[in-house]
Amino acid sequence: MKAKAWVVTLLGVGVLGYGALAVADPAPAYEIAVLPEGLDTLSSLGDALDGLEACRADCLGVIYFWSPRMPLSRSGIPNIERAARTLGAELTLVGFEELERYAEAGAVDGSVPTAAAEAILAAGALTHAPSLVVHKGSRVIGPAILGYKETAAYESMVATRLAEGAAASSGPEASLLEASPGASADVREVTDYPAIGVPGAYFRWVPGRQALAYESAGRVYLLDLRDGENRVAPGFIDFVPTPDGEYFVTPGPRNAGLGFFDADEVFDATFQGRSASVGPVFVDERMRDQYPSVGILAQDDASVRYRVMTSWFEGLLYRDYEVRRAEGGGRATVQPLGPPVVPCAGTSLSTPIMSQDGTEVAARDEATGTTKIYRILPEGRCEEALALGMPTRKVAWHSTGRKLAFSTPRVRSISRGGVEPGIFVYDREARRVTRVADSDGASQLAFPDFIGEEAVVFMVPGRSSGQQSYFRVVRPIP
Repeated sequence: MKAKAWVVTLLGVGVLGYGALAVADPAPAYEIAVLPEGLDTLSSLGDALDGLEACRADCLGVIYFWSPRMPLSRSGIPNIERAARTLGAELTLVGFEELERYAEAGAVDGSVPTAAAEAILAAGALTHAPSLVVHKGSRVIGPAILGYKETAAYESMVATRLAEGAAASSGPEASLLEASPGASADVREVTDYPAIGVPGAYFRWVPGRQALAYESAGRVYLLDLRDGENRVAPGFIDFVPTPDGEYFVTPGPRNAGLGFFDADEVFDATFQGRSASVGPVFVDERMRDQYPSVGILAQDDASVRYRVMTSWFEGLLYRDYEVRRAEGGGRATVQPLGPPVVPCAGTSLSTPIMSQDGTEVAARDEATGTTKIYRILPEGRCEEALALGMPTRKVAWHSTGRKLAFSTPRVRSISRGGVEPGIFVYDREARRVTRVADSDGASQLAFPDFIGEEAVVFMVPGRSSGQQSYFRVVRPIP
């Protein structure tokens, strides 16, 4: 296959504290780690496959897929390099988007599909970015490993894959899509909203505000669904609203901790063009991880009890908080209720999203490479409530908990053909999967969300440089 290399170009970024983001030109607050010597280029997918297929029976290797749209996937490169070096494994870096293009076209550099490429897809490498697959000789071992990790975590997980030594499979024979083929729903209304740049994977609807919160190129934006305007908001990544729309929770810059922002302050300042002036009402320095999701455990006229779950560096972690509303229009007070809790001990879970009532979590089971639903029991114990039987990207929860929305990584098969991409809704009571109509162009990297009781939203990326990306709202929910 024809060799080609992608040069990694880094944009200058600043590292700022909370509230220091300028409205005119906010800078990303994540740090761009320096690439190790010798890893300043990306291998083509074709070259990576050639190397895998030519690997001796006793050689060890890691292929790491990352995307410039996912800043932490870039920052994880030095960590996986150190882990691979310690384990004596050869590391190859490949662009996530190139694997995505292969899955769509079914060919590498114009050639026919290869067994190695199919094995990488079957392992779930398209489920998230970053992802990595481990191989011994020319055989892919176990499910893909997802997400940014610290060096020690990468080293442990790769070593576990190598010790297990089991070849990757496409997952259980029965899945929700096989049990219910996922026919497309009839559509009544489709509305598209232009976005700024190419948004990141984790955007959320803000309940009661007619707005979406999303990140693009290190800035947070609020998309007003009434006038279609995109306005710069505070924060730099994962600006996640609470289920009641009263607050946002977000990771702090430079691992400063989990910040709580008052939504009224955020929206007022954003509409007035002074989002840089808004700071958090509370920062929890013991909750430093990424991808928060929030549930409401209890509420009354005076206070709300939230549960916030995070996961990225190591595993799942949650903490409960009481937020007391201030009398006379003052700022609310946030009080942690007990220490952070590590739930679901004894399981290896990643990419979790908690239900809006804080009692369940949807996550990828790293042992099977498939998505499962777990009930969160007292003291962080968990019990499996539902196995989807297939890999999915992060799951969105309907406010009732009855329905789940998700996308599935496109997986081609030389023998069985491809799986139609798109957004799917699973009705837990009816045990039915329905494909959302007009979702064939949905991003293979971003996650869907529900808008209220009646709509689903997903991102449709521009397919070429300079092409408009937009959010598509489809009503009603299947």
